[in-house]
Amino acid sequence: MPAPPLLSICMVSFNCRNVVEDCLVSLRQSTLQDFEIICADNGSTDGTLEYLRAQPDVKLIENGWNAGFTKGTNQAIAAGSGKYVLWLNTDTIIPSGALQKLIDFLEAHPRAGIAGPRVLNADGSFQPQCKRGLPTPFASLCYSLGLDRIWPGNPEVSRYLLRNIDEHQTAIVDAVSGCCLLTRRELVAAVGPLDEEMFGFGEDLDWCVRASKAGWEVWYVADVSITHLKGQGGAHARPYRKIRGMHGCMWLFYKKHLKSRYPFPMTAFVALGIAGSFLLQCTATFVSRLLK
Repeated sequence: MPAPPLLSICMVSFNCRNVVEDCLVSLRQSTLQDFEIICADNGSTDGTLEYLRAQPDVKLIENGWNAGFTKGTNQAIAAGSGKYVLWLNTDTIIPSGALQKLIDFLEAHPRAGIAGPRVLNADGSFQPQCKRGLPTPFASLCYSLGLDRIWPGNPEVSRYLLRNIDEHQTAIVDAVSGCCLLTRRELVAAVGPLDEEMFGFGEDLDWCVRASKAGWEVWYVADVSITHLKGQGGAHARPYRKIRGMHGCMWLFYKKHLKSRYPFPMTAFVALGIAGSFLLQCTATFVSRLLK
């Protein structure tokens, strides 16, 4: 029986034929080749499924329906056997040395359970969501009002996206982006699977916080960069479902990790804020579609 690979790359595909091929090409050009690729497809109808079936180096799980990012990722993780586990979006491009550098980082930091790279848009601009703080009511309010952009150096005001930590500074954070998240299989065993009640938004924040509560460090690794073609296919093709899912996960995260810290009036304020944000985003999406 062959030895298990060093790394299990776990992906979830859903109508992403326009990006998944470039992602796989970038993985095949990696300086690290001791990996397996497992992809759970959630009922793609745009040619993605047929393309993946033809890839001999992809272990394919065919769900036949949109089971969600969290369920698909859990399926892929369970089907793998690597010492390290990488959550990876299909709309990412991974430079040749990135995987090895991330693994080397975890090897050099025994208490580091999760490592996430610096994430860039296609034009090279920075995606600030790749290093996150705990979204307390105050941090969320400062983010919503744009105060974190006015006073980015203030650690309390800028906590939501940790703007006080420079994008080129490697640091311990509360969470990294699930578009490219490296962890240890032993941490998966200790923390448990992704919360499938979170269909596909906020699961990275939730899982990172659970890892921290279990005693592991979460690191943003600034000297490793990847490209994330954000908004390509998948859930982004169904904006109202995305908006509903995002806001539902906001409330679920608050109940799981923050509600016990605050009195009822604050919880009521948070619920109203999430509901108001949901209505505003739905209205903005409806108007923008009318104007197209």
